Amino acid sequence: MMTQTHALMAATLLAKPERRLSHNWAILLGSFAPDAAIFALVLVSKFKDWSAQQLWSEIYFSEPMLTLTAIANSLPLYCLVLFFCVLLYLIKDHDFVGASSVSRKFASYKSIFAGSALGLFALAAIIHLLGDFPVHASDAHPHFWPLSDWRFQSPISYWDHRYHGHFFSVFEAALGVLMSILLFRRFKTIYVRILLALAITAYIVVPFYFSLLA
Repeated sequence: MMTQTHALMAATLLAKPERRLSHNWAILLGSFAPDAAIFALVLVSKFKDWSAQQLWSEIYFSEPMLTLTAIANSLPLYCLVLFFCVLLYLIKDHDFVGASSVSRKFASYKSIFAGSALGLFALAAIIHLLGDFPVHASDAHPHFWPLSDWRFQSPISYWDHRYHGHFFSVFEAALGVLMSILLFRRFKTIYVRILLALAITAYIVVPFYFSLLA
């Protein structure tokens, strides 16, 4: 999926006006984290004499990008971060005794994440990975790294027309607009609404940019 779709999904599921600003920003950053290495690569390419074809056909699929994207898209690593955030919260709350008390804590979403920006960061990143898993074909990530290098090559791609990407991109754009409307109604602050407008614009600008490269 496109990066802004991941951000919109995480924000729709997790972000709230009553949350601390730092927590909502942690959600946004977590949704961006799996794609951070790719954006860094694009930035570096602006200072290098790389063609778009070379960038996306060669450099993206070579080291160190393969390792960087594997780390950034590792479900076990984000789950490990999330586990320790929950564990530390339970210990800090002096309620890590007895199975029943732990069960009550895990049953309460607000109790687990009320004081953990890092936990929200990890959860947003996990939402990103779950969104990517079924829509990457030839460019699939090893989501279970470092436990395994296995990649699920989906029959559906979010961008590649050889794998129904032209159909999925329409669905994704519609989903993104819908989530933007929901968030627009939820958040009243002007800077959030500007970000939502930029997210919607990206559904037009990014495909247009790649169409020029085709």
